[in-house]
Amino acid sequence: MTTLTKLRQSQFVGAVVLALLASVIWQISSGLSFVIPSPAATAEAFVQNFADPRYLSDMGETAQAVAQAFVIGTLLGGAIGVLLGLSAAARTWLEPLLIAFNGVPKIVLYPVLLPIFSLSGSKIVMGVLFALFPVLINVAVGVRSIPPVYWKLGRTVQAGKWQLFVHILLPAIRLPLLTGVRLAISLAVVGVVLAEFFATRFGLGRVVLQAYSHGEYAQMVSTILLLLLVAFTVSVLLWRLERRVR
Repeated sequence: MTTLTKLRQSQFVGAVVLALLASVIWQISSGLSFVIPSPAATAEAFVQNFADPRYLSDMGETAQAVAQAFVIGTLLGGAIGVLLGLSAAARTWLEPLLIAFNGVPKIVLYPVLLPIFSLSGSKIVMGVLFALFPVLINVAVGVRSIPPVYWKLGRTVQAGKWQLFVHILLPAIRLPLLTGVRLAISLAVVGVVLAEFFATRFGLGRVVLQAYSHGEYAQMVSTILLLLLVAFTVSVLLWRLERRVR
């Protein structure tokens, strides 16, 4: 048995033990507070949710908004990150503004976004604001870490802009971009669902808030676990891809 196989088996056993321990703690906690449903009740609500067409429609609405926010945030963050990495003038003018904006709690901007972008558009914009900065920061750092000798070599061999992009820039930002993307997908989920808490007619955020208001805690927890499971699964897959590329 190789060392890698033993390591994977140890990781699997550790994950199973952790899951069992979490289930026991969850079961005990459900008996201490009526707000925390039992694992069995949550599992039952989870199955019932997937048999409800309205719930599937809400899930599709949230998934579509998260996907749009993630794509827009990644593309915009990557473009601004490349600009900041390559241009000293852009860093001088834009970096202080971006740092200040990143420090502002994004949710306070939602009342301003709502009348501008309507219900469906405002939550996408909120997801973009959450997903933008991890990609932007990681790409900018990746571009700035390129050794100057690489650019000199490219100019020496008279490489075109596309060749510089493919052979110098892309390899330099590949790992930072993957790291930023891994963070961006989770934050896009957070941004969209937070926006759905406040003003929306559809989406899983509305389901969670409505379930809480009606005392349907099993449905609330099952929906929260679904969001966590999706974000965790995507993050793990991207993390494994990042390790492979590294």
